[in-house]
Amino acid sequence: MNPPAAALGDQLVAKWTSPEGARLRAAGAKIVDGLLELGPLTHERAGRMLGWPPHEVLPRFEAMDFRLETDPDGNIIGAGVSLNADRPHSMELRGRTVRGWCALDALMFPVVLDESVSRITSRCATTGEPVHATVTPSGVRDVHPATAAVTLAPATGADIREVFCDRVNFYASEALATDATLQDTDLAVCSTAEAWTVAKRLADLF
Repeated sequence: MNPPAAALGDQLVAKWTSPEGARLRAAGAKIVDGLLELGPLTHERAGRMLGWPPHEVLPRFEAMDFRLETDPDGNIIGAGVSLNADRPHSMELRGRTVRGWCALDALMFPVVLDESVSRITSRCATTGEPVHATVTPSGVRDVHPATAAVTLAPATGADIREVFCDRVNFYASEALATDATLQDTDLAVCSTAEAWTVAKRLADLF
């Protein structure tokens, strides 16, 4: 039986409020700020931002099950917010379009960064149909298609992109999202508005 979305939301909050989660939030926020301000980060620059030896930046994140995204040159380009244009979840942050690792990132980071309005675009993980919405600090609106739904997943057990991000997607309808849960019983389905509520709970931790 698939878990309820509210239960997975509680698990996410518990993960990010644990002592390790708090350390990860603090370190990840510095990387996100650096990516948005400076673009791709060398290990040296990231190390200076974090106060860590450069060669320890990637291993320390990996030890917290949070493998940073890197480009072919080894520069850091992703930590929830991603500069990888191939990722499907886009959002407007600080006047530029960037990507997220998952649907929840696209709903959460505009709230974290207090964007008054952020237009997000993704695609249905089944059909490839575009999914659009407008995220504000008080909710999500202009969802198209209006039937769009989101899958949520547990965020423990391995690298966050493997266990969570790659499984947290937009679908053009609740029926399509529910079909995905038939193949993956760890997933829950929620509306885009419900997913924003989970995202807001996480955003309030930053």
